[in-house]
Amino acid sequence: MRRAVFAVTGLLLLAGGALLGLYGLFAIVYEGDAGGGDTYATFGGREIDADLAGAVALIIGFLAVGLAVWVFGRRRRHPANAA
Repeated sequence: MRRAVFAVTGLLLLAGGALLGLYGLFAIVYEGDAGGGDTYATFGGREIDADLAGAVALIIGFLAVGLAVWVFGRRRRHPANAA
């Protein structure tokens, strides 16, 4: 049961981190419909600069992927999983 919880947790963190990272890249690279100018992302009814939102999403995505790697590594090193 414990192995299944670690596996599901790691997979969810990995998938969520990958999606956040992808969103962050798109938010940073997107130049707007007209090919330039300022772009904004809407969060909770407030407009935030898309570059800032993308950078924050990238950082959180990297942290989530790193945490998933840590969870998978911890699962392999745990003494209960040695058998």
